[in-house]
Amino acid sequence: MTDRGLDSWTEDLSARERVRKIATTLTQPRSVEWVREEAQISSWQTAKDELEMLAEFGQIQAVEVDGNTKYAPNYQRRYFNELAELINNNTRDELREEIARVQDEIEERKTEFDVESREDLESTLTDDSHSSEEIRHRNRVLRQWERREDNKRLLKHALELYDDARSLHPGQNDSFDSSLPISQ
Repeated sequence: MTDRGLDSWTEDLSARERVRKIATTLTQPRSVEWVREEAQISSWQTAKDELEMLAEFGQIQAVEVDGNTKYAPNYQRRYFNELAELINNNTRDELREEIARVQDEIEERKTEFDVESREDLESTLTDDSHSSEEIRHRNRVLRQWERREDNKRLLKHALELYDDARSLHPGQNDSFDSSLPISQ
């Protein structure tokens, strides 16, 4: 057991591998020192070198915050990685079905709250007839609705790029089996 109360996740990883694990899951800009501590390594320079290398290759990005360099997620790369994962792991039919499922969930919320859009639901938050618990519930629904719309947009982009991405598969000619992942 570590001092954090969990089995050590660092056991089979080198210092650089631990820095990579932490850095590629960042959700906000972080300092070298923060990453070093989270990766449970002693060398500040090792953490800095690995973060700089990850930034150079576009895995993360270096940003200036209050005059200090911090390392932040590369959201563009994450988005494209998610697109590739969707294309690699799903057929066109599966992507279409997932879009329909997401749309069903959105329509359920429209019916539940008798609104036409997320903005309409948001405008009900200031209604004095709602309890604080009801307002919190609506806030949760709004966050879920926004995630569903983001997911639907991502799925739409995956469908739009599907054939082009599949045609780039090495060894594939003009015809291809869209049920196979690109990475095969």
